[in-house]
Amino acid sequence: MDLMGILVWLAVLVSLVVFIVMLVKTNKYWGALQTTLLVFLFLQAWCFLFFVAGVSSRRNGYVKALYDDKKGLLAKAEAQLVTEQKARDGDRINPIPDMNAYVPITNELNRLLVERGRVWRSAAVTQWAANEASVQLASGLAGLPVAAPGAEAAQAAVPTDAGLAEKSVVHVFGERTDERGTVPVIYLGEFVVSSASGSAVKLKPTASLTPEQNAAIAGGAHPTWSIYELMPLDSHNAFAAQGSQEDENAIFGRMDRQELAQLLGIDPSLADAEPTSLSVRDAIKARALQAYLNDGGRPPEGTPPEQIYVRVEFLKDHTVEVDAQEQRTATEGGFYDLSGRSVDARLKRGEDGAKVSFKAGDVVILDSNSSDDLAKQGIVKSLAPVFVRPLNDYEYGFREVRRQITAALQDAKLIERELAEMQKSQGIADSQVRMRQQERIKLDKDFAQYSKENEVITAEATRLDQQLAATRSELSSMYQQIQSLRDQIVANQRAATAAIDAVAPAPGR
Repeated sequence: MDLMGILVWLAVLVSLVVFIVMLVKTNKYWGALQTTLLVFLFLQAWCFLFFVAGVSSRRNGYVKALYDDKKGLLAKAEAQLVTEQKARDGDRINPIPDMNAYVPITNELNRLLVERGRVWRSAAVTQWAANEASVQLASGLAGLPVAAPGAEAAQAAVPTDAGLAEKSVVHVFGERTDERGTVPVIYLGEFVVSSASGSAVKLKPTASLTPEQNAAIAGGAHPTWSIYELMPLDSHNAFAAQGSQEDENAIFGRMDRQELAQLLGIDPSLADAEPTSLSVRDAIKARALQAYLNDGGRPPEGTPPEQIYVRVEFLKDHTVEVDAQEQRTATEGGFYDLSGRSVDARLKRGEDGAKVSFKAGDVVILDSNSSDDLAKQGIVKSLAPVFVRPLNDYEYGFREVRRQITAALQDAKLIERELAEMQKSQGIADSQVRMRQQERIKLDKDFAQYSKENEVITAEATRLDQQLAATRSELSSMYQQIQSLRDQIVANQRAATAAIDAVAPAPGR
């Protein structure tokens, strides 16, 4: 028992003695009920003290276990950092390093070099005219200091053939010098070697360049180029921190945020940002950076199922056949058959390795579909999900981006032409509207004049109608008078005739 425990028990003992003494002295003033309640309360306090002590002891155990766990993780991280530093700088205090530790790294480097093909760095652009670039390839010893012993002789011994033959297709990247040295920073397109004379070559693009690529070349922002014989391949391990080790939480190694942000040209603060709260451009950058950082770790929320792999443990022995019986080249139908077995001879393991065996207890990483199928058969059990970033096909990706940019530019030209036609039509329509407005003004004036004239004519017609009615009435009256006068004249004529006839009868009577 430590000193603190002894002091605690001593305090408990002293409190017990004081309680008994006070209880004896005050017993004659209290009744049995008060004494019993006081004793009961004291015992409850003691029980509570023991419970508190137990909780405190258990909490101390948890804290100690957590401390030991964090201490172990810290020691592991420090050891990993030391390993990374040794892998990067070498063991400075060991005069005889273990060269076997560098063999896997050398083999990996050789494999990457084979997949990458030949590369000509720091190729100086001497001229860009008529959609053709004149490039001077740098020699392998161009970086030596001038005063280096034997440098002049070595330079003289450099062969003039740079290895680029005419009609070769290469991929060109513009270089920039920063704290990392001279590194490729922008893809300038796919070029064909139109002519080659020693280290002087001429390159022409195989397709029309985008405006950004034209501006980057013509503007002279990248006076030196990196020329790749093959388009670089994407890789999970290539973006891991140098010398980092694979573990269950990072199957491809530790990802360095600052290094990735610098390589991708993205603000490191976007690694913790919520893409939905950002602009479209920043959201794309944030998702890209987060995909690289989470590669090989726990899948973030909302990860598509095809990007989730599963770490599984085999519960029993299992054998998988990986080579198909048929054999064909990739151009005849792909690398694998419908069941996923390799049919390309370059991928086959051969008769001895046509089958891959797993033993109970082996831990591997499988895609979610395979792990689900094997789990249903009781062959494996799932341990943890793993996020795996989909690899990029840079050659296809750059072509697709260029195609989309070209299509977008064509659409923009079409939209501009249609907009010009629309503006022209709008101008004609505006002119017609103005002309129609002028005609409307004239028509309104004509209508006002017509209305006035119509009112005058209507009034005159009404007056004439009234005058006509009056004239007709007057004529009717005059006609009646004339008829009356005629009747009187006829009657008078008849009377005169009768009177004449009466006075002088007609001859022959």
